[in-house]
Amino acid sequence: MPGKGCENVKRVFMVSLCCAYLFVWGRTVAFAADAPVLTLEKAMTIAKEQHPLLSAAREKVLRVEAKLREVEAGFGPKVDAVLSYSQVKDIPTTKALDPGTGVPIGIVPLGYEKTYAAGLRLTQLLYTGGSLRANRKAAEFEVDSARAEEVRTFQSVENSVRKNFFNLQRAVSKLKVAEEALLLAQEHLRQVEALYNNGVVAKNEVLRVQVAVSSAQLDRISALNTVDVMWKALERATGAQLRPPYELEEPESDYVASPLPENLEQLALASRADLLAMAHLRNAALAYADAAAGQARPQVSLQGEVTRTGDSFFPEDDDWKVMLVAQWRLYDSGEVGSRVEQARASSRELLHNMTDMERQVSLEVSTAQLNLASAQVRIQVAQDQLLSAEEDYRMALKRYTAQVGTNIDVLDSRLALNSARTALVDAVYDAYSGYADLLFAVGLDAFEGKTK
Repeated sequence: MPGKGCENVKRVFMVSLCCAYLFVWGRTVAFAADAPVLTLEKAMTIAKEQHPLLSAAREKVLRVEAKLREVEAGFGPKVDAVLSYSQVKDIPTTKALDPGTGVPIGIVPLGYEKTYAAGLRLTQLLYTGGSLRANRKAAEFEVDSARAEEVRTFQSVENSVRKNFFNLQRAVSKLKVAEEALLLAQEHLRQVEALYNNGVVAKNEVLRVQVAVSSAQLDRISALNTVDVMWKALERATGAQLRPPYELEEPESDYVASPLPENLEQLALASRADLLAMAHLRNAALAYADAAAGQARPQVSLQGEVTRTGDSFFPEDDDWKVMLVAQWRLYDSGEVGSRVEQARASSRELLHNMTDMERQVSLEVSTAQLNLASAQVRIQVAQDQLLSAEEDYRMALKRYTAQVGTNIDVLDSRLALNSARTALVDAVYDAYSGYADLLFAVGLDAFEGKTK
């Protein structure tokens, strides 16, 4: 009787546990049905709107555009309003002399004890030896460089989103493989237990399959954890929380090749945004060298001033003056020459870096092309292996059920089947990742195959 009571309690507990599981599973399915589907295009849009690196790149463009406006303002006039007040202990004076005899005849004040002055001063640069023009050209090149860097930053974020999205789909596909493997192992266990209960096989065969089921359960747990990690990686790539509210779209089971333009290496060398950014920086350095050299030439400016001076506020006595000022520094201890050499050395440094980057770009494009081609070949091989592994497992299970094959044959064929399924998943998503890397290496748009 106590044994039956324990058995009844166990049954009630198991039924309750199953009901709770079904309730939670039903809620999860209902939520998944209502949740929006996360596609690659949607993930790209989210990243474009929310990723902090893209915001930082936009701010850099705004900064250099403001710098360009600052340089351009140097061509226009500057108007200053001047207001001053001064007080002296004694009013400055001078002797008044008789024009004929030169004998002092009185005292003439030269100012006020309290002096108020108000005025407007205008300054217009007329000639700077080409410095202003060269500075404007350098600032324009820096704007072009910042915009090219913004494009490359977007491509980098875009590539990260693509690869992490594919990695998430890869993880979900491998989770499905692990779940299918667990179902096969559980089905095998039921058959072995039935044979054991009928006295056909020994207990050790049941134990061996139970170990295989436990191993499949561990593989499923590991696959679930990988899915969670890949969700976090995709959230990092997009710069936003994705789960909730999104559910992933159905993973791809095959790779669909996308068209690519010819001469990818030449296209990359001509259009890679980071190469263009470096070329613009080199031109900016050369322009800064010209600007520095212009400081050794004459500097000419026009200055005009209108002032009012008096001993009360607001002063009434007005005056004006206009000056044409020319300044030419004859000796500066080598300051200008040093600035010129710094800028030219910077341009030569960037030229050498560009040469190295061009070689790196060629390597990246070639590597991405080879990886993509290899993955596409592996897909066909993996598909053939999967068909063979499915047939081997089916035959091994039939032979074992008819007791003309061994339990180990079933275990080995199921392991080969799981490996074939996993290999196909890896080949498919290696191809998608390879395509993403190739787009990034060339500097192409994700969906249209166009340069930014």
